[in-house]
Amino acid sequence: MPTLRRSCFLLSIALWGCGSQAPGGASSQAKDSQTVRTSGGPVGRVPAIAIRLPARGGIPRLYRLPTLAEVPDALHGRLPPVERVVGVDPEAAFLYVRTVKRELLALDLESGRTDTVATDVAQATVGPDGTLFAVDGKKRVVSLARRARLAWPQPLGGVPRDLFGAADQRIVAVVAQDPPRLVTAGADQPPASRTLELGGDVAATRWGDLVAIASDSGVTLIDPLGRRDMAFVRLADHPRALAFSPSGHRVYVALRGGLGLAVIDRYAREEIDGVALPSSAATIRIDPLGRWLLARPPVGDTAWVVDLPIKRLVGGLATTWQLDLPVVTPNGSVLARQGSDVVAVTPDSLVPRGRVAGGAADLWAVTNWLPRGGARYSAQAAPAIAAATGDSVGPEGPLYVQVSVSQNQDWSQRLAQELGRAGLPAKVLAPATTDEGYRVVLGPYPTREVAEGIGRKLGRPYWIYQPQPQP
Repeated sequence: MPTLRRSCFLLSIALWGCGSQAPGGASSQAKDSQTVRTSGGPVGRVPAIAIRLPARGGIPRLYRLPTLAEVPDALHGRLPPVERVVGVDPEAAFLYVRTVKRELLALDLESGRTDTVATDVAQATVGPDGTLFAVDGKKRVVSLARRARLAWPQPLGGVPRDLFGAADQRIVAVVAQDPPRLVTAGADQPPASRTLELGGDVAATRWGDLVAIASDSGVTLIDPLGRRDMAFVRLADHPRALAFSPSGHRVYVALRGGLGLAVIDRYAREEIDGVALPSSAATIRIDPLGRWLLARPPVGDTAWVVDLPIKRLVGGLATTWQLDLPVVTPNGSVLARQGSDVVAVTPDSLVPRGRVAGGAADLWAVTNWLPRGGARYSAQAAPAIAAATGDSVGPEGPLYVQVSVSQNQDWSQRLAQELGRAGLPAKVLAPATTDEGYRVVLGPYPTREVAEGIGRKLGRPYWIYQPQPQP
């Protein structure tokens, strides 16, 4: 069942993370000229849960989303008082937290066992493949991947101000020394660093292949591995906060003076459009699937909720902002504090779906991990999709179900490989012309009817694509 959950999660990232791109568009987020097919029901989400961690320590509690109905005795293992939630690795079934004593703990959600990963932890994060990274006060790095702990042989070179997990079990860190440095390191290679001008907020893509740094007059884009030249995008207003789209194609920029957000295309390396808001924004949080954006105004306890594909402001949700909440959950609801309670609301209407009385005093984590016996929550699309792929060329074929198109070849290849490992017949179709992007598709299928049937099983927007015969 973890395979099925992962396959649907990856499909959702492909569709909402990449956005809808026209084959001939130079920008990775250009408008799509193709017909978008949609199916009824929830839009491409996976079942998810919320985990409540008692502020004073104790046994975590599990709640279904979006109703926030508690599942009694679903979790075991007692935690000490927790300072913050670092993250969840749903594949390994680990919850990572930092305690008030700066200990980094790993709670096995299935057995209830708690292990100490590191002590005196200054920074910790979870990478895109679920690897846990921690840097302690003596600059030593520890990682935990596939339940194996590894102490790195070389220190980082500085205690990081910002720490990001990257692909291939690497880390990217911003070290605020004199001068500030951007450091990239892996367990099997010495740290590589470069100086930078550190003027404000820092953000990184999900895979750690690009870092954005705010300054007084714009945003600097840096490839940590040095494969591309550094670029500076000048903005008319002063950037305050940054956030990448899940695919890494866009950078959303909160501005100090102007209303709304600026948007930067990483490939065009220019400001392309914006998102209108009733005020400026101080903090941005983006749905892991790229559908919803939450923005915090500089004053007041509110979260502006934006439907990103159509750039529509749904409204303001009354809530306080902390490190853990508000957040868009994997099933698409928004989990937030309201007064002394925690509520789950539907983002397109802001209608409450569930409430936990007195839950605001505790810490919360959301994940698509499900306890044993949670098979009834899992999507059943993957086997049906795989089974439908047979002899693929018929009178109408070959035809494909397209789930993503991007100018980023590496990202497309990684996505196709992940989908393939999840049992889906995914591949990347190279551009037929210089104007096209790299298409991540399922198939091929012999007829349009078969392809349409597969698309409807996805529960998300999809495209039927038929390659044009080459002259």
